[in-house]
Amino acid sequence: MIKQVSIFLKNSIKIFVILIFLMQISCKKSEYAELVKAEMAKNIVNDSLIFGMKFGDTKQEFFDKCWKLNNQKLVTHGPNNNFVQYDLPLKEGDSAIYATTMLFYGIFDDEKIMRGMDMQFSYVAWSLWNESLKADKLVPVVMDSLLAWFPGNDFISVVPDKSDKEIFVKVDGSRRIIIEPLKNDKDVDVRIDDLRFVIDKLNKAKLYDK
Repeated sequence: MIKQVSIFLKNSIKIFVILIFLMQISCKKSEYAELVKAEMAKNIVNDSLIFGMKFGDTKQEFFDKCWKLNNQKLVTHGPNNNFVQYDLPLKEGDSAIYATTMLFYGIFDDEKIMRGMDMQFSYVAWSLWNESLKADKLVPVVMDSLLAWFPGNDFISVVPDKSDKEIFVKVDGSRRIIIEPLKNDKDVDVRIDDLRFVIDKLNKAKLYDK
């Protein structure tokens, strides 16, 4: 009898822990959904990106702005010319070992209009054996930089459907910034979206599914 009670208590504790975990995930998802709903209801268009770029720029305008930045020696071609590379200035008092590189490129729709931007951050001196320069240590640094560039709401953590990996999301009006799950020990991937386009695309997809 005692053994049965013990097993029952253990199972009850397990179920309780699982329920608490599921409630936490559900609350986080609900918090994100409510945040998007509240921000979109404000009808505030935040279309600014970096270096004077913005949602709605054409692909040619993006190239032209990058060309000017390159001539000013602010950016260079990234690896394999797939990205534009920008070396972030070191903050006062920071060691040169924490020099950080940002790669970026516009996300364009079928009409070659910029609807978002992909970014990738990494420490220049990254190495497999240096724990302090790994991606998980870079995430809060990237978060601080993004908050400085794009003031407003803070980041919240969310665990998407069909995933056990946490992402960080910041929504200000129509602009959404996502710090994506880490794919390796080196890079921190960031995506900036125009929620007007994202929601419109989702609505059209639902319409076609009917």
